[in-house]
Amino acid sequence: MKVEVRELEGLMREISVEIPAETVADEIEKKFTELRRDTTVKGFRKGKAPMARIKAEFGDDVKADVATELVKATYPDATRRENLRVASFGNVIDADYSDDGGFQYTAQLEVMPVIESVSYGGLEVTVEEVEVGDDEVDEFVELLRKRFSVPRPVDREARDGDVVVADLKKLLDPGLVLKEDKFKDQQIDLGNLQTVREFREQLPGLKAGDDKEVEVNYPDDYSDPTYAGAQLKYRVSVTEIREQVLPEFNDAFARQTGQAETALELRMNIREEIRERVKAGQKKDKRRQIIEQICRQNEISVPESFLDNYLANVTDEFKKRYKDVDEADIRKNYRDVGIRTIRWNMLYHKLSELENIEVLPSDTEDRINMFAKNYQLSFEQAREVLARSGTVADIKDSILEEKVLDFLVTSAKLVTIGKQD
Repeated sequence: MKVEVRELEGLMREISVEIPAETVADEIEKKFTELRRDTTVKGFRKGKAPMARIKAEFGDDVKADVATELVKATYPDATRRENLRVASFGNVIDADYSDDGGFQYTAQLEVMPVIESVSYGGLEVTVEEVEVGDDEVDEFVELLRKRFSVPRPVDREARDGDVVVADLKKLLDPGLVLKEDKFKDQQIDLGNLQTVREFREQLPGLKAGDDKEVEVNYPDDYSDPTYAGAQLKYRVSVTEIREQVLPEFNDAFARQTGQAETALELRMNIREEIRERVKAGQKKDKRRQIIEQICRQNEISVPESFLDNYLANVTDEFKKRYKDVDEADIRKNYRDVGIRTIRWNMLYHKLSELENIEVLPSDTEDRINMFAKNYQLSFEQAREVLARSGTVADIKDSILEEKVLDFLVTSAKLVTIGKQD
């Protein structure tokens, strides 16, 4: 077998393969023998037709089948022989039998980029100084008080922060989002930012017994995908107004939360919790900065087939969530994100090889134990669930990425700046 490779633009290659006549003849004869054995020809018992008759009647079909099988059989060996790390099979652009009885074909394919080294010098990450002000603690305290608030019916108009209990009747639903027309005893929290804006703006001022028509335009990123992007009109019939009675912030409240014995201790714990949240956010941001810098320093080519697959998956996710999707627009907007994602994936795997960073069995076991604890399973049950779902490899990959990022963050220069207002 003779193999030649020609470089095309970018990561595209053209591979030409010539298979000698002896090999081709053997494959054709083998196929004719199998065909004769399994075929019934009129006037002959099964398997007893003359070979000349079989060749005359099925010659073209056999040659076509053999051509397909020869490509399948020789292509992997040809790419291995030329040390081609194939990203996608590509297309056979030419295939034919030669005059001497041999067979040749030409295929275009995409290969993986060759990464010999990964540059990571001069990395620098910037973080804000961690300062937790009293106003942040006060805001957290108010959220905690609201969490432990007690609703109390009141005989007055609804105000911001109240809960409006109402019966809803659907008046308009052009997208046929809702199957039912009436919804009794709906509790609409006017103090919750997750409550749709139209309810928060139009229900204050109503009291028990009032009716109001409210048209709601749910945002495209609404938490419930059923309503995302929907336009609905309701008749809201108010049955009750409830105010949220907040507990006094004192030692008794601290004990009620189960987080502290005194109000002072609770404030100290809250301050530390906010500080830890900030640090966790900074850790994510450090990693984001590292990934961006590594991808800028190592602008390796990304296989177009990988990028196309990435964009197809993104588009599919949008189609699951939204009814009207502009696929071309999504592909355009997410192309750069896809390039960076795929580039980083190739770079951190190569860097793990170069720096001997590996995932140990104990690392995977720790992650499985965490999964088991979260879902109240035994270690063996958790491992079986993850094995069945095929996510063990994903877990190892995730751990490897974290280890590479930790290595890079440690090697980077840390610049701390004052807290920005």
